[in-house]
Amino acid sequence: MVPNFTRPPTLEWVVLAVSAYFATILNLPFWRALLQAIDTSRLSDWLFAATTGVALFALINLALTLICTRHTFKPLVMVFLPVTAAISYFMWEYGAVIDVNMVQNVFETDRREAGDLMSSGMIGAIVLGGLIPAYAVWRVPILYRPFWREVRAKVPVCLFSAATAGAAIMAFSMDFTSLYREQKELRLTVTPLNFVTATIDYGKRKLRMRPSAPKTFAADAKRGPTWTSPSRRSVTILVLGETARAANFSLNGYERETNPRLSKVQGLINFPNVMSCGTDTAQSIPCMFSGLGRARATSDISLRREGLLDVVQRAGFSVLWRENQSGCKAVCARVPTEVLTGRKVPSFFNNNESSDGVLLHKLEDKIATMPGDAVIVLHMMGSHGPAYHKRYPRRFERFTPVCRSSQFSHCSVDEIVNAYDNSLLYTDHVLAELVELLKAIDAAGRPASMIYVSDHGESLGEKGVYLHGMPYALAPDVQKHVPMLMWLSPLYQSSFGVDTGCVALNASAGLSHDNLFHSVLGLLEIQTKNYLPQLDIFAPCRRPAVPVPTLGTAAP
Repeated sequence: MVPNFTRPPTLEWVVLAVSAYFATILNLPFWRALLQAIDTSRLSDWLFAATTGVALFALINLALTLICTRHTFKPLVMVFLPVTAAISYFMWEYGAVIDVNMVQNVFETDRREAGDLMSSGMIGAIVLGGLIPAYAVWRVPILYRPFWREVRAKVPVCLFSAATAGAAIMAFSMDFTSLYREQKELRLTVTPLNFVTATIDYGKRKLRMRPSAPKTFAADAKRGPTWTSPSRRSVTILVLGETARAANFSLNGYERETNPRLSKVQGLINFPNVMSCGTDTAQSIPCMFSGLGRARATSDISLRREGLLDVVQRAGFSVLWRENQSGCKAVCARVPTEVLTGRKVPSFFNNNESSDGVLLHKLEDKIATMPGDAVIVLHMMGSHGPAYHKRYPRRFERFTPVCRSSQFSHCSVDEIVNAYDNSLLYTDHVLAELVELLKAIDAAGRPASMIYVSDHGESLGEKGVYLHGMPYALAPDVQKHVPMLMWLSPLYQSSFGVDTGCVALNASAGLSHDNLFHSVLGLLEIQTKNYLPQLDIFAPCRRPAVPVPTLGTAAP
């Protein structure tokens, strides 16, 4: 088949050109990853790379030839080229890969987080790599044939493409098998296959998440015998960090002082060996509140079944979720929720967004109005990237110079790390301020406590990877190893019979998000058959609780 340049090209030739563009320019992240995975000093590996290119081009051409007709070709090009250009740039810039969880993050993020990714580089990639080529294809006059002639013309093209791809793969079958088994992330960099399959999987997941009455969980939940003593009106605060990695907490041995205030808090317990449920918020939060553990929890579990907050509420506690992020992933769907994201409180509105200090704004007043014993969740914006410099007020910029761009290629690794560490300094400040607030509450006769844990970690350029969201099995430990802290007031310790010295001695044990659900139930002495004492970090450190008098009388 030879093109006739004196008349418009047929559909097959234009599809061929678009396929070549997809296989080369729009797959640059794949080619970079492939060349890093092979031995470029060997001719055989270069031949394998070239054969891979032939197979990729042939498979893309086969797929496009099958689905493209006179009615679908140009609309598909107008959509797929800009989207693929954006995804290719994202993978190139941050060393990321695309799977169903990454697609979920894209669809479920808010405008603030999405805006941080819209750098000049991203816009340039969409325009130059997507919109302009798409417009050029749109303007090309194509010679379309009647339907059955079009079908007959497609048959040899499809057969040739399939045969070419098959021959290329068979020629290096052992190399293909071994490489793609060992380097599973490679297939997650192949566009448009990666985001098409991931989007389909996400669509299936959403169908399973259609609204329905959640299944009751731990219906037998009730308070234990400790609660027969007079009412204490205790306050338990669970702080969900965002994108904080344990490796950069000075409490865990990091050479920089990123926890200057928390390191001075008397009675603070640091847990240095905690692993997350997932590598993004959509995976981790539903998992840690589910009580099922990482092996069994899914990202839609919060919609399908009750979780920790439902159980706590059923046991008679007042529950409140305070939000400064992009949502609770349905874990707070059935409890009172206060969204502070974007609220323009003067003292806490910086960089056109609410800093995490807003979570403490009038918190003491809020606690005073909650009846009985209170359990409050504070969901932080934390260190969410790539705009780390927006996550803290300017006065916390101790480590300089900092990266002030979401386009990491414009910054050095040191500048990126400096901005990230400054965001941890601010988290340290917010948590220390919270402890001071809880001390005052304890002094007023109400037992008070704080548990802090991050939802996942972050990559900061190790092996060329940034941000988070890698598939769990492939993700580096820095995306899974998270900080966790605890502080219990003296009155809280005596009220709930917790020996914090014992907890501190065991704090270095290997823990995970799986422990959170059962530890909170154990700490609050909520009894249910779904409670697993072996996952309760407080269980080995119980002592008889000291009865606490009713508010207004002297504490023993």
